[in-house]
Formats: sequence, C-alpha cells, structure tokens
Amino acid sequence: ALFWPNVVCYLRFLLALLAFAMVGRSEPLVVAFLYSVNATLDGLDGYLARVLGQATEFGGILDVLVDNLSRGMMWSLALPAPWSTLPLFLEMLAFVCTHKDGGAAWKSGCFVEAPPLVATIVRNGFRTPVGALTVMGLHFLPVCVWFCQR
Repeated sequence: ALFWPNVVCYLRFLLALLAFAMVGRSEPLVVAFLYSVNATLDGLDGYLARVLGQATEFGGILDVLVDNLSRGMMWSLALPAPWSTLPLFLEMLAFVCTHKDGGAAWKSGCFVEAPPLVATIVRNGFRTPVGALTVMGLHFLPVCVWFCQR
C-alpha cells in the first residue's frame, strides 16, 4: 500500500530542495513561493495519516525531520554562519529529547507537566489557534528574515 502521508513529506522535501537550489538563479519571490507551498503542506501529511489510518512512527519522524531540514535550509539563507545553524540545532535537540522519552506520543506524552504556555501551544497536537500560529511562525519566520534582507 502507498503511504500517502509519506508521499506528501517527500514532496515537501523536494519543494524545499528546489527552493534552496533556486536561490541566485531565480527571483526571491519564486524561492519564497516554493518554500511557502512546502510549509503550507505541512499539515496535510498528518491529516492524511489520521483520515486514511496510515499513522506510523516512521511517518511522524519523517514529518519532523522534513520540517526541521526545510527550516534549516531557510535559516542558512536568512542568517550568517555560524548563527544560521543555531535554529536547526535547537530544533533537532528538542526533537531528540522529546522522542527519546515520548516516542510516537511525543506531542502529548512529553508535555504533561509543561509550563502553561507550552501546554497551550501543543494542546491537541498543535491543532489550536495558538498552536497553529506557532507552527506558522516557525515555518515563515526564516522566510521573512531572508526576504526582508533582499
């Protein structure tokens, strides 16, 4: 069986790679558009996994890795080295720490005793207004920083 959520993740990663490859070869709007399509599709993989009953631990890890690598590529454009590696490092550190103890249930299991703001953000798997705003900020902040420098 074809795991459609994973296909969406692979497509997202290809879009991020294409956006990164287009830097210097195309208008900044093209790069921003390709990355924005990638970021906008972020919720589709999880939605498909739930609706199609195709949620897997591999798919959850793949989703987070694609998110982090996509944003890492944009941060490498937005900030000078070595600062550009800091957001990716922090995100990967958080990923490893939450998955070490929480595994596939990291969105719920790791934040039981979290501070109120963090608990509000991750409540219902980030599917709240504050959670959605936070995820959008994570995706679009590096694009905005990069684009504003152009």
